[in-house]
Amino acid sequence: MKQDSVRSAAYTVDCEDYVHVVEFSPFDSGEACSLIAYGGNNYVVVGTCRFPEEDAEVERIQYKMLRTFHHGVRVDAIAWSPETRLNSLPPQIRFCTAAADRKLRLFTSDLQEKNEYKIFDGHSDYINDLVFAPKEGQVIASVGDDHTCRVWDLEGNQKAYFVLRSPGVSVCWHPEEAFKLMVAEKNGTIRFYDLTTQQAILSLESGQMPLMSADWCLKNTFRIGAVAGNDWLIWDIRSRWSRVNENLFATTGYPGKMSSQLLVHHSGHPQVPAIQQKRTVAFLNQFVVHTVQFLNRFSTVCEEKLSALSLRIQQIETTLNILDAKLSSIPGLEDVKFEVSSGNVNSVTNGPVLQATTEQQSTSVSPQSEQNSIHETGLQKTEAAEENVITVAKDPRYARYLKMVQVGVPVMAIRNKMISEGLDPDLLETPNAAVPAWGDDVNAEESSDSESSFSD
Repeated sequence: MKQDSVRSAAYTVDCEDYVHVVEFSPFDSGEACSLIAYGGNNYVVVGTCRFPEEDAEVERIQYKMLRTFHHGVRVDAIAWSPETRLNSLPPQIRFCTAAADRKLRLFTSDLQEKNEYKIFDGHSDYINDLVFAPKEGQVIASVGDDHTCRVWDLEGNQKAYFVLRSPGVSVCWHPEEAFKLMVAEKNGTIRFYDLTTQQAILSLESGQMPLMSADWCLKNTFRIGAVAGNDWLIWDIRSRWSRVNENLFATTGYPGKMSSQLLVHHSGHPQVPAIQQKRTVAFLNQFVVHTVQFLNRFSTVCEEKLSALSLRIQQIETTLNILDAKLSSIPGLEDVKFEVSSGNVNSVTNGPVLQATTEQQSTSVSPQSEQNSIHETGLQKTEAAEENVITVAKDPRYARYLKMVQVGVPVMAIRNKMISEGLDPDLLETPNAAVPAWGDDVNAEESSDSESSFSD
């Protein structure tokens, strides 16, 4: 059977202004009635209600207005203070409001002459929820669309500040432990903070967006309720202590949810908050971008240097090809040969024998004849040595290089070629100087082979 989705109100109270928010006081006022406050565009009205379900002497709802407070700005949220008492002398009314101008207002009244309010300024966007500390009521917590949770004292000083990952929608104090604060975020995350260390100690994930409201169960503080999307979610956050270590305990979220978390805590170790996921992604992206830029610059520089080196090698090869072509065009270099005369070879080989015969003959002549013979022998040795000395200009190995210099071949190229063939390039500057010993026929053949390779 289809049920009627439209329900009529059980009780109705006429109001003079638009009503944007209604809040019952969760604390004992000292009387049998319940305190109620509702806010409109310009006013906050405080009154008392008595319901027949709670008081047998009442047949129908009894509403009594206590005072109207001028607000001047639209009221978005109201929070009652536990210091509110109606049975005291004089009575005290204290509550705090969040307005559309992104400010908090703390009202205090004795319902007679004392009517005070203070303005707390700090949020940069709309404030969605606020609450007093449940025991002494000396601090107020608020959350808003500026992704912050702020804790204030009654003088308007900010005592704590927490950065959220999404807009805060609900904030609650622990009913028994005043240093624990629960903050619900629009992205579906519920976090618990320790105000002593100002660090997060536990988090729950609803797995659904948007999360619209969350609250702490007053009768069983291990249970958390929240509304996310179209579902009402309940978590049991009771701890399980380790059987090995008395300081270790574990907590888990609502069972059956894929995004529920199992967290292990140490009672003597402060919980260090993890780096936010957005910051981690930003750092990783920055590292990847810088690394890619560095690799691109490095590869570009390497390509430029390799290109310049390749161009240089091509220029050298072109220069060598031109040099080979010029050398090949010079006539007569291929026919340059060196022939050793037999007379010079005989004079060199027979020199010591002739010297020994002259010495034997000089032993039988007079001293004057001996001096003459010595003088003649020295002249003969000098002449023989001059005939046997080969100058740079006469040496076929150097003669062709001297001819290259004369026809205009670059000297540096000639010197490099001589060094590659094992010749001394400095001898080109002294063409009349003697060259080292010619060596055997094998060296001559090697020289002729290198000559032919150079001409090629």
